[in-house]
Amino acid sequence: MPIPNIQNKNERVTLREAVAQQIREAIFNGTLQPGENLNDGELQEWLGVSRTPIREALNELARVGLIEMVPQKYTRVAEPRPEERTLVLQTLGALVGGVVRVTVPVLSRTQRSTLVSATEHLIGLAAARDHEGHGRDAWTLVDHFIDFCPNPILVKATKDTVDSLAYQLSITRTESSTSWPDLDAGYPALKAALDNGDAIAAELAIERVFRLSTNLSG
Repeated sequence: MPIPNIQNKNERVTLREAVAQQIREAIFNGTLQPGENLNDGELQEWLGVSRTPIREALNELARVGLIEMVPQKYTRVAEPRPEERTLVLQTLGALVGGVVRVTVPVLSRTQRSTLVSATEHLIGLAAARDHEGHGRDAWTLVDHFIDFCPNPILVKATKDTVDSLAYQLSITRTESSTSWPDLDAGYPALKAALDNGDAIAAELAIERVFRLSTNLSG
């Protein structure tokens, strides 16, 4: 493993936060694989820090669902289950839908233009059936909505959850896992809602994109 440069982090970032960010990045870029066991000694050597901030960081990452911990048994990278993909997608959609509902009415002209451009880009990726590009770039739209949201409590609650959900979706993504009909309908509806400043229509469009109407009982 390459040695991260924790010392160059912002002074206001605690060592625990810096360690957690390094481990998080290693999970998302594939340095640490799903299900991989995490050994305190190896992490200490890799990160160049003591055991205490590592354990604190692992506890934080376990809280948000990126790490699985069972005392006296194992500490490992979370291993997403493909059969839960739709459940994860719907959970994320419910959170993002709330952000969209409170954000659309207060968007500035520049913010609205940014969101429309991001949505148009996703419309193009959906039309091209580019599942890898869509899976990557859809997060830009989500990030924009979170950045523009005026409710800091909602932003924190969403950010605390979105990492784990994003990770689970990225690991379980396949060519057949994308529901193109939902994207073909949802993104143009979202663009129209943004153009019109219609928060309810925008939330409904997000619900379509994230498949909240999918029946899970059968």
